[in-house]
Amino acid sequence: MFTDKPAELIVFRGQPIYSKIPGTNLSYATNTESKVFLHQPDGLIYVLISGRWFRANNLAGPWTYAGNSLPRDFALIPPGQSYSGVLVSVPGTQQASDAVLLAQVPTTAVVNRAAAEAAVKVAYAGPPQFVTIPSTSMYYAVNTPDKVIRVGSLYYLCFQGIWFVSTSPNGPWKTADSVPAVIYTIPPASPMYNVTYVVVSNPTPTTVQTSYSSGYLGVFVVGAAVGTAIVYGTGYYYPPYVYYGPRPVYYPYPYTYGVAAVYNPYTGFYGVGREVYGPYGSAGTAAWYNPSTGTYGRAVTTQNAYGGHTYAQAYNPWTGTYAATSQGHNQYSQWGSSVVTNGDNWAQAQHVTNSQGSAGSFQTSKGSAGAGFSGANGNSGFVAKDANNNNVYAGADGNVYKKDSNGNWSKYDNGNWTPVDPSTGAAQAKQQKQNSTSPNSLTQSQSKGSSNLGGQSATPPSAGSGSGSTTPRAFGQSSQTQPAQPSAQAPSSGNNTMGQLQNDSQSRARGDQLEQFQNREGGGGAGAARGSRRQR
Repeated sequence: MFTDKPAELIVFRGQPIYSKIPGTNLSYATNTESKVFLHQPDGLIYVLISGRWFRANNLAGPWTYAGNSLPRDFALIPPGQSYSGVLVSVPGTQQASDAVLLAQVPTTAVVNRAAAEAAVKVAYAGPPQFVTIPSTSMYYAVNTPDKVIRVGSLYYLCFQGIWFVSTSPNGPWKTADSVPAVIYTIPPASPMYNVTYVVVSNPTPTTVQTSYSSGYLGVFVVGAAVGTAIVYGTGYYYPPYVYYGPRPVYYPYPYTYGVAAVYNPYTGFYGVGREVYGPYGSAGTAAWYNPSTGTYGRAVTTQNAYGGHTYAQAYNPWTGTYAATSQGHNQYSQWGSSVVTNGDNWAQAQHVTNSQGSAGSFQTSKGSAGAGFSGANGNSGFVAKDANNNNVYAGADGNVYKKDSNGNWSKYDNGNWTPVDPSTGAAQAKQQKQNSTSPNSLTQSQSKGSSNLGGQSATPPSAGSGSGSTTPRAFGQSSQTQPAQPSAQAPSSGNNTMGQLQNDSQSRARGDQLEQFQNREGGGGAGAARGSRRQR
């Protein structure tokens, strides 16, 4: 089966099976994902596609539009059933009236001119190319995915629900105080039709108000003899722009059919998805809109035998929040990055995973940053700093600790930072340092009965001490024939953790001091040190 235009395929699991709907002359098909109904006594078959009703004498067709003459039995379909979702597309029902009302509620936002103008960018596949909008004196750019319209000597751009104007198709773009009335005469036969649902008002020197209803995002209100309902898409097919050059370019327009359009009558959320595939790979796109939050987004993915890549973005004009993510993978690894912005505030994160483990990091506009890893052998670590430049560490006990500029330690516990007493851990760290530098440490350790120090060990070192370790912890704690036993005075795991954290903090402070010293000295000391290492 082949079609050169978007189409719908109705698939049944075996022969069609219909189940009677109580109180009506309708039955619904139970073994298909499509919305298929059988009406008696005429035996006509009805199917709902992208909010539009079609009927035929049999499944082989031909299909004709039936939205203006549905049998009244459709309005009698009881709510609360698996098939009741079609009521939103039956003109005259309460569900259809609610959907129409929700679709006509505009999404309104006050836009900062400078921020919007800094964000807008238009890319063309070669020099800008314009063609006539049918039945008008206007032109639109075909070799760009953006909506650029020429009216007279000016160019108007509708980008993320905001109107811009320029004297050149390449910009610079300025937020428009108004748009010509002729723009709102663009017919549905043009792929630019959806911009007629975007209006601009209340301009000030620094802001402008923009509003759009659901038609901008592809959901339209259509009338019927008994009422109105919502549908997805204009019903027209807009040929894509294709450029066969050294780097082929393909810019498709939204389709009405073959996109698996979905609608939630309780929230007003709707979305569409489309996919193409073949023996060497696949590609797909999706788009969604939620009028209750104002958020809309889109995604695209490509996959082949060697890996794939997925990109998605979403925008909420009510809050000015924008989010995007980019994810990729191949046979050996998976990686990705994400970003969220709102005005001057932003946060971004990255990660990578392969056979060696996973690593990730994050940064924010407030100065917070962090990085961590988890190895395939079970080792892991994490370090970060918050917006106040407080250092944050991952302890050996699995908890997260923070040290502020006053030297006070806190532990993260159930969403709050709880003060902790590091004195015992600090004392332990200090004692370890004294033991490691004391000239009598070896003699003292030998007097405690360890006969293996200084010679070759007949048994492997105890767990936790490295091979060939000469740290004070090994002295007097293990022997040639007995496993290590915990000392009665051994500090608790929490104290060990605090000692480790104190050491980490001191190491970082020494590193910062060294960096500051090198900066003051113009880098000479660091350069000399690097030079001596090269000579060795």
